[in-house]
Amino acid sequence: MNENFNRDIVVGCENRMADITGADRRSLLHFAECRLMRMGIESSYGEDVTQRAFEVVMIGLRSKESGRKPRLQDVRNLPAFLNYMRGVISSLLYALTKNKEFQASQYLLISLTTLPANESSSPALQAELTDLRDEMFLRLRSRAPLRLRETIDAWEAVFIYSDRIPAPGSRKYIRELRMLAKEVLVELSAIRKSSELRRDG
Repeated sequence: MNENFNRDIVVGCENRMADITGADRRSLLHFAECRLMRMGIESSYGEDVTQRAFEVVMIGLRSKESGRKPRLQDVRNLPAFLNYMRGVISSLLYALTKNKEFQASQYLLISLTTLPANESSSPALQAELTDLRDEMFLRLRSRAPLRLRETIDAWEAVFIYSDRIPAPGSRKYIRELRMLAKEVLVELSAIRKSSELRRDG
């Protein structure tokens, strides 16, 4: 425990963590997903961000230099603590959008999904989405361990129509697959940008 941190805050925070119900966690997840959608980012990142919010608060209780540190009024009761957690989630989402690797991984998806409504179902866009799907899942299958194959198949089937990764098996595979997909999207984004520069030049 961080010895310089107010013990009342530490005890209060640990009590509030224990008070949080499954419904509270789902509410925080819904908050994160809604914020992501308003930012033009796929909502499936919400689960990771929500989990990370709890992690950085717990780190802050034990470290002088790292993590997030609530004030006494933030842990006085459960509604106050949930409001504080929403603030932590918002802060993490803002930091996420400033991460250059994340920006690169979003480049293709944002460029293809933020078109005007009257263009969103155009044959050209559908063809581009199909090309992205085919290239991305080809690379995913070449790198993914066998345990992810079922999840990859399920995701590919809904990729063009949904921003969520289905979980036909264990949900723990979703995070692993999402991290692998981010690496692939960074590569495809770099290829796309390079092609655009050559074309414009």
